[in-house]
Amino acid sequence: MLKPMQNEFNVTRVGKWLGQQPTFVFVLYAMIAAFSAYASMYAFRKPFTATGYEGISAFTLFGVAFSYKPIAVISQLLGYMSSKFIGIKVASEATMKRRVPMVLCLILFAELMLLGFAIVPAPYNLIFLFLNGLPLGMIWSLLFGVLEGRKVTEFLALAMSVSIIFSSGIVKSVGVWTMEQWGIAEFWMPFVTGLLFVPLLLISLTMLYQVPPPSAEDIANRTERKPMNHVERRKFVRTYFFGVFCLVFGYLCLMAYRDLRDSFMDLILTDLGHEVDSSTFAGIEAKVGFIVFGGMILLWKVKNHRAAVYANLGLISLGAFVLGGATILLNYGMLGPKAFYLMNGIGLYIAFVPYQVMLLERLLASLHTVATASFLIALADSYGYLSTVSLYLSRDLISQFMGVEIQWLTMLIVASYVVMTVVPITCLMQILYFRPRLKA
Repeated sequence: MLKPMQNEFNVTRVGKWLGQQPTFVFVLYAMIAAFSAYASMYAFRKPFTATGYEGISAFTLFGVAFSYKPIAVISQLLGYMSSKFIGIKVASEATMKRRVPMVLCLILFAELMLLGFAIVPAPYNLIFLFLNGLPLGMIWSLLFGVLEGRKVTEFLALAMSVSIIFSSGIVKSVGVWTMEQWGIAEFWMPFVTGLLFVPLLLISLTMLYQVPPPSAEDIANRTERKPMNHVERRKFVRTYFFGVFCLVFGYLCLMAYRDLRDSFMDLILTDLGHEVDSSTFAGIEAKVGFIVFGGMILLWKVKNHRAAVYANLGLISLGAFVLGGATILLNYGMLGPKAFYLMNGIGLYIAFVPYQVMLLERLLASLHTVATASFLIALADSYGYLSTVSLYLSRDLISQFMGVEIQWLTMLIVASYVVMTVVPITCLMQILYFRPRLKA
């Protein structure tokens, strides 16, 4: 007889009470906690990208001055990418009791680094952006580990994933608002924005700490999820190498695209001739979030795990085509800047959200293997951010040393066509590879 993993979780009074409630009560509670927890993390990561740091140079190399913002983004991404690689071990081996306290400590450290970013003059403060990103890359995998392995994991993880869409726009709008309304200097703005979200962070993590373990029914339906040591991780990758390779390659294309679109939204919209104000970011991304959330809920109705894997891969391909289609319409003058960013965002997140949440959860359930989706997420994220850092460094080096000005808009357009082509191909390869290995 299968038993819940009581010893792995924090079995509190609230947790016991939640375990006795109807499913919809638990789902609503956990969705709110997961959404607000991950949304809060973005307040400590993304606000600095809301401003352009115009007129500031990061450093001069061989007589060439490098602009501050691209180097700032790369600095944080280097820390974030390093964190993802560290998270392959940390997130997959962490017990459930330790996950929420670890998240709190990591985020508070990141906020302390934003204080250093504000106090130390530029460009020496760039090291604090690296240190800010260093703990934050593990947050997703640590939080997802609390939610995975349940019959309702799609709903719970969907709340986390959709929070990316809403929170990125909201925290940047809050950051711009603090500068416009309170006169906060642009280097102090990220720290102040983080402080504003600390109460929400504490409340949401306290709620997550109460989440009870998966039930025996959950374990029977989704397979048991246990911490994976390095031997088990290597065995899993060797066993499913080609499928994992295709999965990671498609994901890293979407990851690099998402970060490019998100981190340089202000400059891309400016290139398109749209004036950016404090409401721009939240307004566009909120519409994207509501549309994507509504579409993703439909996937939960697919009960057969094998069919759900196929449905997720089909939806990912569709999102890539919508993303590319929006770019084609923009080039032909059939979409304005905001309409393009809206349609483009819908396509991006229709592809990205299933990849990040539902595909991995259903894939493990259909393979009937004891593993953790948080390990696969950390693995895919680590290489995704490696590709992102490589993209930004290549752009900056080419622009500065070859004297070729590469606009962020041009990069986004080219990347759109790459994603529209490569991602559907990797999805097809995954279907062909996993098909004989999947069970209902």
